[in-house]
Amino acid sequence: MNPYLKQYKQTQVETAPREQILLMLYDGAVKFLHMAKQGFAEKNIEKIHNNIIKTQKILTEFQATLDMENGGTFAKNLYSLYEYLNNRLMEANIKKREDCLDEVIRHVTGLRDTWREAIQKFKAAGGVLDSYTQDKYSKSTQTEDDDEDDTNESDEDEDEDDDNDGEYA
Repeated sequence: MNPYLKQYKQTQVETAPREQILLMLYDGAVKFLHMAKQGFAEKNIEKIHNNIIKTQKILTEFQATLDMENGGTFAKNLYSLYEYLNNRLMEANIKKREDCLDEVIRHVTGLRDTWREAIQKFKAAGGVLDSYTQDKYSKSTQTEDDDEDDTNESDEDEDEDDDNDGEYA
C-alpha cells in the first residue's frame, strides 16, 4: 500500500469522532463478511478464514469497549449478542457453514444500520458527547495506540485487502 495513503487513512481514523469510528468498524465488519461470503462462492478457504477472523477481531473490540458498569442491561445484552455472533463465525469458519455466515451478515448489517440511524437522530436533536465520555474515549484510544505496534503483521494483511477493492473500513 502507498505509504502516503496509509498515513492519510491513519490520520482520518485518529481525527474522526467516536461515533464515526463505530460506524467505520461496522462498515469494515460488513465488508469482511461479504468478502468471506465471496470466498464461499469461490471455494477459497483462505479468503473465508482471513475475513471471518478480521470480523471476529472487530466484534471482540466492540465487546471490550462496552461500558458494563454504566451500560446496564443494554450493555450486557449487546455483549451477549457479540459473543453469540463470534460463536456463529467460529462455526462458519471451522465447519465451513455458509448459513452461519449469512446469519451474522444479517445481524451485523442490522446493528450497523441501527447505530447509523441512532447517531443521525442524536445529532439531529442537537446531541453532543459529554466531556466524561470524550475523556474516557481519549484514554482508551491511547491504550490502543500503544498496542498497535504488536499488530503490524495483521495490518499488512488488511492493507492487501484494501488495495484489492479500494474501500476503506
